[in-house]
Amino acid sequence: MSQDVIAKTAAREVASFYADLHADPAATRVCRGTSCWLAGGDEVWKLRARKQPCRGAYCLGWCDRSPALLFADGRIASGERARADRGADDEGARPMVRSLAREPIATARIGRGSFAALVDARRDGAYAALEGALAGPPEAVLAEVVRSRERGRGGSGFATGVKWRACAAAPGPRVVVANGDEGDPGSFVDRVLMEDDPHAVLEGLLLCAFAVGASEGIVFVRSEYPRAQQRMRSAIEAARAAGLAGPRILGSDFSCELRVVGGHGSYVCGEETALLNSIEGRRGEVRLRPPYPSEHGLHGRPTVVNNVETLACVPAIVARGGDWFASLGTAASSGSIALCLNAGFARPGIVEIEFGTPLSTVLDEAGHGAGSCRLDALLLGGPMGSVVLPKDWDAPVCYDALSARGLRLGHGGMVALPEGADVRGLLLHWLAFMRDESCGRCAPCRLGSERAHAWLESAPRGADDTALLRLFDVMEQASLCAFGQLLPGPMRELATFFRARVFGASA
Repeated sequence: MSQDVIAKTAAREVASFYADLHADPAATRVCRGTSCWLAGGDEVWKLRARKQPCRGAYCLGWCDRSPALLFADGRIASGERARADRGADDEGARPMVRSLAREPIATARIGRGSFAALVDARRDGAYAALEGALAGPPEAVLAEVVRSRERGRGGSGFATGVKWRACAAAPGPRVVVANGDEGDPGSFVDRVLMEDDPHAVLEGLLLCAFAVGASEGIVFVRSEYPRAQQRMRSAIEAARAAGLAGPRILGSDFSCELRVVGGHGSYVCGEETALLNSIEGRRGEVRLRPPYPSEHGLHGRPTVVNNVETLACVPAIVARGGDWFASLGTAASSGSIALCLNAGFARPGIVEIEFGTPLSTVLDEAGHGAGSCRLDALLLGGPMGSVVLPKDWDAPVCYDALSARGLRLGHGGMVALPEGADVRGLLLHWLAFMRDESCGRCAPCRLGSERAHAWLESAPRGADDTALLRLFDVMEQASLCAFGQLLPGPMRELATFFRARVFGASA
């Protein structure tokens, strides 16, 4: 087989994997995320599709004002404008941001507006922690992050310092990556951070690079966030011009080149190894582990991959000390976390809390259901999180405390499930999401989701759910990555908690 044929085959494989590479580039993207589905997104789809080419997207990150549309030129229409076909309304639109913590950390700036401009960010203290750190050894930064006991905010809750130390101990050259592929329907804090406080993300990434000895940093941003891509690129250009990135940063011996890499429309690329494959120009399929990215990552180099919110907390950790950060929250989950409240609440937006705060406190702040609507449940952490019934709303937001009740925090998205919602339709929606977004690497996830969706779609009222629940078990136990392993959990919860409404009264 000729090299030409091999190259063409590889190109076809990649193009067939990513939605953006084989879809109509002029099509309007209609959000099919859970929040938008609950807000009537399917009706918006039907309305738009009669007038213009449309395609689905999971998710556009405007969950606080669902439903949402993304036009080909990057404009957004959300809420009533999306329903009424009245054009775009995203210019200047920002979510409500508030804090229940003693002091906000990740949202400290975005709660006060936009700090996308370098002059505004520096006036508010951006890059001061980096400047101070460069006066000392990299190990000092690493030690503070380890002492902080910060855990990754992207969903897994893995200790940030442990990941950094493993990478620093591996033979170089090394690379660091900011994971801006936030895709859990219900989560949007990373989008807002990249758009309104990009320099906090870059400072965290540079501190990570300094600590582990990396000379290259990459910000991976999903294509559904075009404004975030533009803001991060502009922030990198401004930082480089000011001597805050590139060669000999702030006159030191530390050099680190930064760049933005855009995604191409794949939810699974939020998983760190699939993300690395995507940066390398390959299909976004998960890799077998070990080896882990911290030892063998991008192009075989030791790589740290951290979520955007995780990195945005690092400058405060370095500036104020790991012990200060560890004193906040709980022994198992230090610091604070930004929770995202969807449009189904009376007061949607972003709420930063210290770990240990009960879910009920956050729900009270959110005003529970919008208007007079009561809630049947809380969808916590996206489709890979948990369905939380009212009996568990007293649970503290803490990785270990939630796990003890069989609950997962995920990325911190909170979607209100209103009383009387179509839970059978929601279950079909989640199964379609799993079927459509599976990377296809393993059969249990790819085929299991397809068969489960087909079974439920054709199941008569009162059908025996044994076969469906068995399929969930197989997917959970045999899938290669967290996508296939965790999605069956909340789907099983939905089917079990609301059995009569999903299968009929006799099920």
